[in-house]
Amino acid sequence: MLLLLAGCAAKTPAPSPAPTEAPAAAEPEPSVSVLVPQGYSAADTAAMSAYMSANRCLIAGQRLYGLDYDAELRPVLASYILRGGQPRSFRILCEDCVPEYLAQEGKYLYFINGGRLQRLAMNGHSPETLLEGPIQSLQIFDGALYYTDGDGRYCRAALDGTGGETLIEGPCGYAWAMPEGVLYQSESEGNCLHLRLWDGTDRQLTAAASYAPLRIGNTVWYSQRDSEGSVLGSVELTDGTVTRWETQDLRGTAELIPSGDDWLLRVFLAGDGWKQQLLRPGETEGEACAYSGYRLCDFVGEACRVDAAYDPDGRLRCFVLVNEAGGELRYFGGKVLD
Repeated sequence: MLLLLAGCAAKTPAPSPAPTEAPAAAEPEPSVSVLVPQGYSAADTAAMSAYMSANRCLIAGQRLYGLDYDAELRPVLASYILRGGQPRSFRILCEDCVPEYLAQEGKYLYFINGGRLQRLAMNGHSPETLLEGPIQSLQIFDGALYYTDGDGRYCRAALDGTGGETLIEGPCGYAWAMPEGVLYQSESEGNCLHLRLWDGTDRQLTAAASYAPLRIGNTVWYSQRDSEGSVLGSVELTDGTVTRWETQDLRGTAELIPSGDDWLLRVFLAGDGWKQQLLRPGETEGEACAYSGYRLCDFVGEACRVDAAYDPDGRLRCFVLVNEAGGELRYFGGKVLD
């Protein structure tokens, strides 16, 4: 696969005396300017993975916030206190709410609900709508709100929603701000991945449709879709090396989950049903997930995660809190089911 870089300045060789009759100049070979990535921690990786899964849950301190259901099975934003690793003291913070892209900054929770960008105090008080939207995604980075609007433009605003400005005209998807710039999928460029550096330079990182990028260290992993099928791909930020991994055909995007001191990729396999498999990054053969039905990540932390667990027929069964040792605890609607 060819790595394409847009907006990079080519190195110009030193001039030499021109002959009397200069032959036709050969086309210069494009050069690649080397990007020096800044440190990317396990916490950054975990936050990015949660974002790619729409971050419907959030653990802050000893509290768990996220999507849940009331006694009438209506969606709510709820909170639990985590005591001994178990969710206790169920409390509804916002009714008629399907929270997505939950983020915390200072004393506030920020989230998207029905396309509106909202926030409320961590104790559930002072709810307010900051942007009517529609808003498609939300990240808090470097003390500001970063979001995509209804037209796919990537924007930035102050924490109170004021002073909005467009950073990338788009339309773009999976946009994620990091120290070097914004990693995003360009929908107008064949759904390829780009990196928009903070100085405005735009680099095309992949030449095939690429989805849900996940960065581990200086490697970006993604689900790739091309004429040969849907598999995993990766690109090195340091030198631009792109690899197409000959995995089994995938049905959807990959999720990143913590496993001890390592990371695993959880992928949906093509075929009948919702079969999921665990892969170590860089390996093409994995192992089947040891549960029936299927799961989707709602939150990913460095040492834990929250899954939404579904029955094989697609109905939501419960939420699963998975700890660092792999132990699982199921809960739903304020009740611990185990």
